[in-house]
Amino acid sequence: MKIKYFEYITVYLSVFLVCVFVGVIGRLVLLEKGADEYTAGVFFWISTGFGVLMFAILSLFLNDLAERLVNRFLKAEKKQSLESRITSEDLVKIEEERQDALIKPEMPENKNSALDIEKIREERQNTARNQKQERIDTAIRYALQEFALYVSDDDLEQLGRNIMIYAEGINFENIKPVKVKDLSNLDLYHFGWNIWNCFKASRQDRAAQFLKLTFTDALKDVEQKSIKTHLKDDEQKGLIKIMEDLTDF
Repeated sequence: MKIKYFEYITVYLSVFLVCVFVGVIGRLVLLEKGADEYTAGVFFWISTGFGVLMFAILSLFLNDLAERLVNRFLKAEKKQSLESRITSEDLVKIEEERQDALIKPEMPENKNSALDIEKIREERQNTARNQKQERIDTAIRYALQEFALYVSDDDLEQLGRNIMIYAEGINFENIKPVKVKDLSNLDLYHFGWNIWNCFKASRQDRAAQFLKLTFTDALKDVEQKSIKTHLKDDEQKGLIKIMEDLTDF
């Protein structure tokens, strides 16, 4: 037997016993009032049957209504309890958060992203500038060491300025000539290739032009195209030799 059926039997049996009890009480009352046994018996069965019948009718027609009323009451009570809990515990906090949002609005995500991109771009630009400046400093130190014995102090300073002009891509009209002694054209070619290799920011034509303008007297009889073609001749000959890396200077 299923549990649901057992519950129905229990309920109806309980109702039947209650009705019988009421009928017995009514029968005893009638007997005390002077009614005969037949009348009292009829009342007993009528009251018992009527009670069972009324319970069945109420169960049939009013069960759904009662269930809806109970559910509605429970929902209303739950909602009221929730509203009460929110009001008592969280209302102040919610109001404070709303005021904070009005006073300190959050920055839009896309604006944050734009700021991050700009910051990254600025950092990369600073890194590139620092690296370039390090190469310029290295090239100047290299030039000072190589030419210290072969040019005057003023010409050493001018050579450093010429290297900066070359590295920064400034117009060569600002380059001034430097006089050298005891160095061959091969030495100057090697020096030009080493400077070009340090920066590699342009074609070797520009390096050849840089040499032609810087060492005007020494290379006055050499064409710029010829300088370009001989930059790396006899790499390990001469006082100034070809160097693949200047980072040690």
